[in-house]
Amino acid sequence: MAEPERAPADDALAKHLRASLEGMPDGFVLLDRDWRFLYVNEQAERQLQRPREALLGKNMWEEFPEGVGTVADIEYRRVLREGGSTTFELDYPPLNARLEVRAFRTESGGLALYVRDITRTHATQERALLLQAAVAQLDDIVLITEAATPESPTPGIVFVNAAFERVTGYSAAEAQGRSPEFMRGPLTDVSVVEGMRDELRAGRAARGEMIYYAKDGRPIWIDMQLVPFRAPSGQATHVVIVSRDISERKRSEQALRESNERFRIIAQATADVVWDWNLVDDTIWWGDGMRTRFGYAYDNTPQIGESWVQHIHPDDAERVVGGIHAVIDGAGDVWTEEYRFLRADGSAAQVTDRGFVIRDDKGRAVRMVGSMLDVTEQRELEAQLRQSQRLEAVGQLTGGVAHDFNNLLTVILSNAELLETRLVGQEHLHMLAEMTRVAAERGAELTSRLLAFSRRQALEPKPTDVAALVRGMEGLLRRAIGEQIEVRIAPAAGLWHALIDKLQLETAILNLCINARDAMADGGVLQIEMSNVADDPEVGDCVLVSVGDTGAGMDEATRARVFEPFFTTKDVGKGSGLGLSMVYGFVTQSKGRIDIETALGEGTKVKLYLPRAHAAVAREGVAPVAEALSGDERILLVEDDDLVRVQVSSELTELGYRVVTARNAMEAIAVLRAGEPFDLLFTDVVMPGGVNGRQLADAARKLMPGLPVLYTTGNPDIVMSEDGGLALGTHLLRKPYRRRELATKLREALASRPQNGA
Repeated sequence: MAEPERAPADDALAKHLRASLEGMPDGFVLLDRDWRFLYVNEQAERQLQRPREALLGKNMWEEFPEGVGTVADIEYRRVLREGGSTTFELDYPPLNARLEVRAFRTESGGLALYVRDITRTHATQERALLLQAAVAQLDDIVLITEAATPESPTPGIVFVNAAFERVTGYSAAEAQGRSPEFMRGPLTDVSVVEGMRDELRAGRAARGEMIYYAKDGRPIWIDMQLVPFRAPSGQATHVVIVSRDISERKRSEQALRESNERFRIIAQATADVVWDWNLVDDTIWWGDGMRTRFGYAYDNTPQIGESWVQHIHPDDAERVVGGIHAVIDGAGDVWTEEYRFLRADGSAAQVTDRGFVIRDDKGRAVRMVGSMLDVTEQRELEAQLRQSQRLEAVGQLTGGVAHDFNNLLTVILSNAELLETRLVGQEHLHMLAEMTRVAAERGAELTSRLLAFSRRQALEPKPTDVAALVRGMEGLLRRAIGEQIEVRIAPAAGLWHALIDKLQLETAILNLCINARDAMADGGVLQIEMSNVADDPEVGDCVLVSVGDTGAGMDEATRARVFEPFFTTKDVGKGSGLGLSMVYGFVTQSKGRIDIETALGEGTKVKLYLPRAHAAVAREGVAPVAEALSGDERILLVEDDDLVRVQVSSELTELGYRVVTARNAMEAIAVLRAGEPFDLLFTDVVMPGGVNGRQLADAARKLMPGLPVLYTTGNPDIVMSEDGGLALGTHLLRKPYRRRELATKLREALASRPQNGA
């Protein structure tokens, strides 16, 4: 039977439909119910990387077997089975692309597939998610608002990060859709807000400082930066606001302003040097402060004006003279300047000078009255404070690093010792174990120096005869310094005893002497002087130990950094940069102070001011050696570091002890509450969970009175007393430790148990 003739309209429609399918930006594929390709448009050819002639009539799964079992396979079969449609995304490796597939069941029981390349859209979404995650982690506050329009001059918030919620107390939901102005309050400077708005209207970024109010009513100083976000068309669609809480800085600035204002008022009332300058005859009268402060024996007779200029430091003279004449010759009434003023002995004082111009009825300056204030000490204290704050910040960092490093060294050192013992007779392996132990011990020495700088080492200050200690070191010092340098030791008669950790003082003096040696490459004189100092402004009565050399000396820039850890002027590999920082930390922790006198070409003298001891020096005996380095007592071991806990538990077991372990203080308390008896609590000091080793020991003794406690830590400040030493009766094993040190400390702590019937 002949096929019915197709109408011309049908042919036109088919051509139009085919042209539409071929012109689609998406791939389009028709499959019959047996998965055979019925139609593939041009875009699908590119996506599948096959010409349609090679696909039509072929089974899709035979041509693309890698698709079997994938999400595409599952979704296609579900649509064929249940009808309807599905949409899903998948990665297509041949094109290195991300595709979106929409599948529909056709009336004939096959599938129609629309395939769109969404690689760029997907990448954009991924970047947006990454950006959102990064912004959420910032400490600075980030807000995004819609851009202002004439219809909406105060647009709403569309995004806030976690820092906004943390600082302001408002949740994201509470802020959403509201203008940032809802956080304004009585102290908000509206003019700053308006100024930033004007900048945004002009298409520029804006910045300002203002007060916003937290949810609890607390004012917050904010440093705010606003940046318009523009669409590709150039139209601003949003505003990104990045803000930083500067409340602490503002409080500091306010405190500084108040301090400076008080200082100004006091200076006006008690000016050091008052002067009166007659500008007509160029004579100047100086108050008595010129003699008492600067050493010039001026009487009440007026001096020529040049007498003042002659005493200005040459490097400051042109600036100061030019500034004062600019005020005199102009219309100003007040002149203020800070400069260096030479004392009679040639030294320079830092002064602030303030003068008031008196003019006649024609406006001509005829007289100037003012006062000069010596601020040398104030400027030095400010510099010392800045240096102290910087060193304190570095000290906190280095102390934390040392603590964590000591945990690792404890495991390394213990295992290296164990390997040394078990590899006796195996020369090569034994040598490797020994090298590991020596390296760990050097690491321990490094962390000890870091703790010394950060003032977190446990000191044992005792009355010490410093003169005897230095004399006892003389032989060691001469061997360390070498014959090319002359060593002179000069203790004052009647030298007081110092309250100091003897071993740490020996180390400090040795470090200073080695530094002095290195500064005298061609030889010279090393002099150690000792004397009493009464009523030192910072230390009180103290013993001064000075270590001086005749070496190269230091410039001011080097002197300002000598106490920083790892700072050194020596060649690479010839100095760790921890010697002076260790001395600084030790002396400061000992309630003393350290000072340096130096100049290029004139040598260096380091002065240690050590607190005076008012008790007598105790006679040193020989400490008894523990009779047994092992035992069978029951020990509760508390250590949060898994590696250290396993290692120490193993060592205790090898020493014969019965060991129960706990990861933290709360686990340990639970064990003690269970009623099991223990002979010793062996606990780390620094632990997570809010309860440290000291607090655990207090709780344990309430549950088990008289229970001995042995602390272990690489950062012992929690168990130290206020004077920087160990609290009375405290047993401490410093990390990292050797096996014999562990065994000895255990016996010492166990020996402190109350005896039955005592």
